[in-house]
Amino acid sequence: MQMPFTRLGVCSSLPRSLVLALAAGSVVGFASAARAQISPESPPPMLQWFECKWTDMERRMPDYFNAGWGRVWLPPVSKGYLDPRNSNQNGDSAGYDPFNRFDLGSPGSETAYGTEAYFDALVDEFHRASGEVFVDMVLNHNAGRQTSVQFQNDGGYPGFWMNPGPNDKQPTDNWGDFNAGVAGGYYQSENPGGARYCLLAGDLVSLIDIDQASNHQFIRQPTTAGNPANLPAGQYFNKPNPANTRYYFDPSLGTTSVNNPGMFTGAGNLTASPFGQAPCNVPARSEGASVYTTGKFNTSNPSAGVPTTENATGYMLRWVQWMMDVHKVDGFRIDAVKHTPSWFFDSYYDAAVANRRQAPNGQFVTPYSFGESVEGNDFTFDRYIRKVNGRTTGRSVAGDAFGNRDALDLNGAGQLRDLINGNSSWSTVQTAHLDNTDDGFNNGSIGVAHVFSHDNGSNGSGSAQPGVPNFQAQGWFAHAYLLMRNGQAKVYHNSRGVTRSGGFWPREGVPVALGWEPLTSTQNSVITNLVQLSNWYGRGWYFPRVTDSFVQIFERATDTGGGVFSGNVLVGCNRSYAGSGITSYDERTFNTNFPSGTRLVEMTGNAANANVDPTSQIPEVITVGASGSVTIRVPRNQNFNGLTHNRGFVVYGPAIPSGTLSIVRSSGGTLAADSSSIPDVRQRLASIPVVSSNTFSIELTTTNGDPGAGNNNNADDAAVFRIDGGFQDWNGNGVVDVDSNASAVVPGFEQFVTLRQPLANTSNTNGLYKQTIDTTRLSEGMHYITVTAFRKRNAIEAPLFREFRTPVYVDRTGPDVNLGNTGPFTSGNITFNMTTADRTLLDTFLMVDLPSGTDPLTQLNTFTRGTRIDRFQWNRTVTGLTHGFHTVTIVGREESLRTTVKDYTIFVDLCPSDINDDGEIDFGDFLAFFNCYDTEDACADIDENPGVDFGDFLSFFNGYDSGC
Repeated sequence: MQMPFTRLGVCSSLPRSLVLALAAGSVVGFASAARAQISPESPPPMLQWFECKWTDMERRMPDYFNAGWGRVWLPPVSKGYLDPRNSNQNGDSAGYDPFNRFDLGSPGSETAYGTEAYFDALVDEFHRASGEVFVDMVLNHNAGRQTSVQFQNDGGYPGFWMNPGPNDKQPTDNWGDFNAGVAGGYYQSENPGGARYCLLAGDLVSLIDIDQASNHQFIRQPTTAGNPANLPAGQYFNKPNPANTRYYFDPSLGTTSVNNPGMFTGAGNLTASPFGQAPCNVPARSEGASVYTTGKFNTSNPSAGVPTTENATGYMLRWVQWMMDVHKVDGFRIDAVKHTPSWFFDSYYDAAVANRRQAPNGQFVTPYSFGESVEGNDFTFDRYIRKVNGRTTGRSVAGDAFGNRDALDLNGAGQLRDLINGNSSWSTVQTAHLDNTDDGFNNGSIGVAHVFSHDNGSNGSGSAQPGVPNFQAQGWFAHAYLLMRNGQAKVYHNSRGVTRSGGFWPREGVPVALGWEPLTSTQNSVITNLVQLSNWYGRGWYFPRVTDSFVQIFERATDTGGGVFSGNVLVGCNRSYAGSGITSYDERTFNTNFPSGTRLVEMTGNAANANVDPTSQIPEVITVGASGSVTIRVPRNQNFNGLTHNRGFVVYGPAIPSGTLSIVRSSGGTLAADSSSIPDVRQRLASIPVVSSNTFSIELTTTNGDPGAGNNNNADDAAVFRIDGGFQDWNGNGVVDVDSNASAVVPGFEQFVTLRQPLANTSNTNGLYKQTIDTTRLSEGMHYITVTAFRKRNAIEAPLFREFRTPVYVDRTGPDVNLGNTGPFTSGNITFNMTTADRTLLDTFLMVDLPSGTDPLTQLNTFTRGTRIDRFQWNRTVTGLTHGFHTVTIVGREESLRTTVKDYTIFVDLCPSDINDDGEIDFGDFLAFFNCYDTEDACADIDENPGVDFGDFLSFFNGYDSGC
């Protein structure tokens, strides 16, 4: 009898590999006493996904999911400055000049990426695809510094007080919530060698710097005019609006108090501060313990929010909490963190976000965030990281992990870019990483490792749209190193899907990060394969084995206790483009932690690629020799025939299960992949099975990943599955089988109970796993299924596995669509509004007074098609409707081409004298009008002027007399 999982642990009858997978998150071995006491596991790779409309990103979610990405970094989401007098502006700012933080875009006034509704739908889709969403956050500055009286009269910066006056503002004026300047001009923070340089109080490329220490108390998003606590209103900005209640906490929900233990560093051990005296000095961290009390947003009744006074810091922190609680983001990338005082983060930001993220299992945890600081590794660690418990390299830190706050590894990224360009070495890269700073090891304890970003890319200057980089400029061998080593890896992708009129253009990154090559219009899986290998093999400590002029080889191995390690994967990366001679590789021999006799399979396909290895000199399988000795050949980026292929890397690991994942259903077809005629930015590569039946089956057929081994001893001995974000009981045993309290490898997964036949230790050709799923429990639209098959491993070895992923499209019913405005109408020219809450609705069509017997589906064309104005809203304008009743037919269509048809009856009242709306002018209207007129009811207000008066009396009798 198959024993079920229990919530608190695992049954002893489960396969050893799965038991290890469940336990990996709760038991962590230490490589040595000197190593930092953190998990050697790697978080899922992060995609920095820029220059893409939210709607296009949502469409490509199946490709993001299939590639194996687990986190995403999105650009700033708030509206930049638009001159209210210039109707030709299109709001195409990249987002680093925020103007109104709480404005995420609306129909007719979008950001460069879309509207608030599109953004919310995107976040929800990422969460379905098991992705965590990080948004770029700007808390250091606002849009450009404006000094004119006109701008002050307009209302200034939304949510901020600039101490407006009757004259243009001067640098030495009181600037309220912003840092002022000196007689010579405003401080600047981007040029250390320039005049008036001030790191913490200077404008960044003319963007006005916020003074986080200011304490001017206002209701910063007023709801009611006349309140003396309101921020002064202008002609356009900071005007009272009753709808602003949704941005405030609901006091009836109570408050939450957070105990912040404080953050201290020994001032004598800090990096010297070169930035002068106040307000430009950079003080040591010395923040004591404090209690931070915050409110709660009422997401079910946003109008219950109550405005309160706050300073500028409180306003920005409320936005941070609003983004987490209401818009459900999972964390933040903090722009220009080095320009903001460290006390702001240590005392306020960390407390504001503490335990604020709701994880997929329902628990509340502190979100991960990471800042941008280019002042060097020591400076960055000493002031802007709060993630690990102390350090062992000489600095005295009485810190903590309270903030879960990290930083980008900008120094390491710079050296990797130099390496790609031939101006650095692997040894320099090893010592450059921010990860060395806390404990002296490259063990993944701190730092977001990357190669490119929007500021430092593979192509472009920032002043115009960048060109598409060639393969060599993308540095694929450097990304193999990046994605397979310890710690958080991030890859930058510019989708090239936003048209800009000027300003800042994010630079290029890695065009193939989602599997498509724009230069050749072909699929290219070089990066997505590495992302998957990172997920499957990326665990264990980092052991550099070879570091020389051209080659970097490292091993990931797990501490099995007593200083004994078990190998998981070998990675070789080669920066050489030398293509002369008779070889296409560089050979190295070294010892590993793998037992003698272990067969290691090359997993990238480069060893089998004729362009990489034209004479088959790079083995596809190597066998470990005595004392763990191996000899591997790492391909150069150009073969000896002079062909440049740019695939100078190999990944060798113990074979993991191969196989095929199928979705078996009684009805439903397939959503085909998009053709290459679709623009790259929204071209979906995945073909998706459609499920229209009430049940379907997830079926995994496995094969031996290393058939040359001669047996199935190390084939799959277990498989589990997850639908969307997991943590739901799909097999009917009453529990979530893999509880997050016991797992860091496959949290929220379920075991197969319909059929489970592992391949390991059998003479079978295949393993087989099946689970029947009740489709009625799934909402209409896209869902995401992950199946993980584990290699059978020995006791105390880390789990190795292969993931099989597929999106599915649930399509049991037609899309829901509704007519949003049904009248009565007093004009024959009507803009009809069609709305839905259904994520599957793709198109709407609207027809009026179809002849009897006409099939509405024959009338679907460009003339009857609605115009999409928001994620769940369409419009269509119809003109020339006559007085009387009309039939409005609306059709909703989803991508599978399933449709829904609805009819509505409307009344067009072109005769205001027809008071009782019966389509006739008679004595009944006479009586109805005088009844309304006598009581001053709105039904008697029939002229063009508001209010019931003598003009309505005359209008009624004119219509009555003419009979309309």
